[in-house]
Amino acid sequence: MTPHPSPIDLAVLGRYLHGTAAPEDHAAVEAWVGADLERRAALAALREAWATDGRRLTAPYGVDAAWARLAARVGLTSGAPSAPGRWAVGGSRGAIAAAIVVALVGGGAAWWIARARPAPPPTMREYATPRGRRAVFRLLDGTEIMLNADSRLRAPVTFAPGQRDVYLDGEGFFRVVHDAGRPFVVHTPYGAVRDIGTRFGIHAYSDAARERVAVIEGAVAVAETTVHAGQVATRSPTGTVRLVSRAKVENELAWTRGRLVFESVPLSEVAQQLGRWYDLDIRVGDPTLADRPVTGSYGDEPVAQVLTLITAAVGARYQWHGRSVTIAIAPAAR
Repeated sequence: MTPHPSPIDLAVLGRYLHGTAAPEDHAAVEAWVGADLERRAALAALREAWATDGRRLTAPYGVDAAWARLAARVGLTSGAPSAPGRWAVGGSRGAIAAAIVVALVGGGAAWWIARARPAPPPTMREYATPRGRRAVFRLLDGTEIMLNADSRLRAPVTFAPGQRDVYLDGEGFFRVVHDAGRPFVVHTPYGAVRDIGTRFGIHAYSDAARERVAVIEGAVAVAETTVHAGQVATRSPTGTVRLVSRAKVENELAWTRGRLVFESVPLSEVAQQLGRWYDLDIRVGDPTLADRPVTGSYGDEPVAQVLTLITAAVGARYQWHGRSVTIAIAPAAR
């Protein structure tokens, strides 16, 4: 015959598992467990479930509220009137493990209470490309990312449950393995871009005037704006998002095919892109030239040829200083 279980305060038991019990409560739990072999086995199962949920949800339990909800959920009854707040938990391993451990594992997320203590940061891996180079990387979930020159991407070695967050400074093209249960989010210096589809590019260098997002397949969310396949959106440092009405996605993503395509792009932005592409320091020395539009398509041409074509089109000239290039107004155009 199973003896009538002695009472134990579930909140105290929770704090014992959590490692925050007062010394006298810790001693009381040890004595309660030591009085029955089955309690000892059940507590071991409970400790394992507690630790598993802690690793899975990466937040501490709000133990008092958690136990109160648990008691109501599994039908535990209060103890003697002389012991208010105590619950009759004892007896066989099945009574405890089935009523508490299974409920804990099966419904932990519903009554998990996050506290102020932050979760430990995940172990991150950085993927980087130098100036003048591009590279393709594949994450563990199968997502493929091409980084343009002078770009960095940080991603967790292992994604946390229910999320896939990466951090981009530069330009990247993403072929995301879509998973509705684990959204793929790219964080940039301008904000976050949430994947709704599968293939999109992001231009988000920290020194750029604005972020550009081009979607070739599916859709992404840039703040509250949904950008669909065939659309390009920009986001300013202040967070303003707008769709670019006549932008061409194929031009935005030409770099993935080994080309640079400009269509009415300000010379200052062209100089930045050329500098990264050819690993040069290219600057526009005259402010009056910065906003002059450049249109052209370039691939394997030598950088001197590209510079000659561009500067001639905007009425400028360029000068070499080692690996630095300065673009200035041509004498005849002054």
